Amino acid sequence: MKRVFEQPDEELSLKYLDDKLKEYELEGGEFSDPELVRDYLHVLFHYLLKLRPGMEHNTDSMLKLMGASFKQKGYRTAFWAIIKEAGSNYPEDPVFYMGKTLEGRIGNEDIEEVFRFMEYELMKEEDESERNRDLGLLAICRIRFRKNRIGNIRMKRRAAKAEKDENGGFLAQCRQFVKEYTPVKIKEYLDRYVIGQDEAKEMLSLAVYNHYLRILHPEDKLIKQNMLMIGPTGCGKTELIRRLSELINLPVVITDFSGVVATPWKGRNKEEALYNLYVKAGRDPLLTECGIVFCDEFDKVIPKRSYSLGSDINDELQGQLLGMFEGTELEVPLQDGGQSQEILMLDTSNILFICAGAFEGLDKIVKKDISGSGMGFGTEVSSAKNFELEGKMLKTEHLITYGMKPELAGRLSRVSVLKKLDRQMLKRVLIEPEDSILERYRTEFMIDDEVKLIFTDEALDEIIDKVDGMKIGARGINSVIHDILAEALFEVPSLKVSEVIVTKAAARKESKPEYREEAAG
Repeated sequence: MKRVFEQPDEELSLKYLDDKLKEYELEGGEFSDPELVRDYLHVLFHYLLKLRPGMEHNTDSMLKLMGASFKQKGYRTAFWAIIKEAGSNYPEDPVFYMGKTLEGRIGNEDIEEVFRFMEYELMKEEDESERNRDLGLLAICRIRFRKNRIGNIRMKRRAAKAEKDENGGFLAQCRQFVKEYTPVKIKEYLDRYVIGQDEAKEMLSLAVYNHYLRILHPEDKLIKQNMLMIGPTGCGKTELIRRLSELINLPVVITDFSGVVATPWKGRNKEEALYNLYVKAGRDPLLTECGIVFCDEFDKVIPKRSYSLGSDINDELQGQLLGMFEGTELEVPLQDGGQSQEILMLDTSNILFICAGAFEGLDKIVKKDISGSGMGFGTEVSSAKNFELEGKMLKTEHLITYGMKPELAGRLSRVSVLKKLDRQMLKRVLIEPEDSILERYRTEFMIDDEVKLIFTDEALDEIIDKVDGMKIGARGINSVIHDILAEALFEVPSLKVSEVIVTKAAARKESKPEYREEAAG
């Protein structure tokens, strides 16, 4: 149906549409009132061609407007509202005038017949992935405004997934991933890029492997392993997710949850994360519902009890997040440029949520509990000046004391505590990963100018001292090195240089890096 928009003018577009309707009827398709269906589609296409920009002249826009035409769910008929508005703005337009009277004549069964016609046309698309995506969207739009949407959508999703699998698509890729990557193999991959934090890597690897099994075996109803990672800034939480997203074939989004509120009109809302996942999935609803959402700064939605005067001001938001994490159908506004009023229904049952935050003050809660228990290592903890939280110490009760609702804490079945990076770990992060920041800068000098970048041992120690003093973990490494190399990055492309040497003096910014010129010859 995309070709209807490729015609040189609207008259030819509508003629092309009429020919397709006749072809459908000749092939055995039926309309209760063919003229009524024809008028409806003329109004729909006229609206898109006249009032929507070129980027919305596509199958997606057609299907969404058709779904918004159903007269159910409290007569939430968005399509007819915009047609009435268009008729008021263009009173001399005969098509919009016809559209204003059409709503009273057309029924839901007529719209259903149009969906069957569209399904017939979409089945003829040659591109397999595009056909599956469009059929999945058709299933969503067909039931979006219907009271019985849940039963219908399940059937369509199963059919679409089966077709994708049968043709060697998404599910086949998932099976191949599980075949190649056990939890041990996933961790080995993460080990190449993230130093230390073995507990977090093991839990994350297992959660992702379990997520794949849930996708491949929905009938077994495996427990979803939503995860919580606790650790200070710059300890590797986000880097773990970033590296994981490069390995797997599922959409992954990193969303900052600071500023998310329960009431959308007062600030950012939780559905933004799902919309971002939808975009990352190529606007494929089926793929979106198999994705992973990383909720960064998650502790910001859980005000500490000591600051909330005994009343959790975000209690409502936590309740909403509980439903989203556990699995529910949510209406996600499609925010295309802030213009669209369309709603996408997403089922979050198979979306994996990984939450992370610093949770400042949680260590004090745990230390107080252990010190007062008189058990295990309580005496050792009570006398320790530099207490460091460990995963084996943490209990669900500590999260509840911090301010998390018991039900929400119970849905985060895997909790890992990441350690603060000390000076030794920072140096390992600087040097050891395959794609370390040092290697990236070395590549930048080499790739264009074939210049070798060298750091002396004293320079590396000075860099680590600076990063350690910033108190933001590994996040400070890039800014420190860039500051040292900024002048060289600017000058070297214009010079005949073979080596750039960063000395201790250059690392201290007492001088710029040394340049070694190319040998004559």
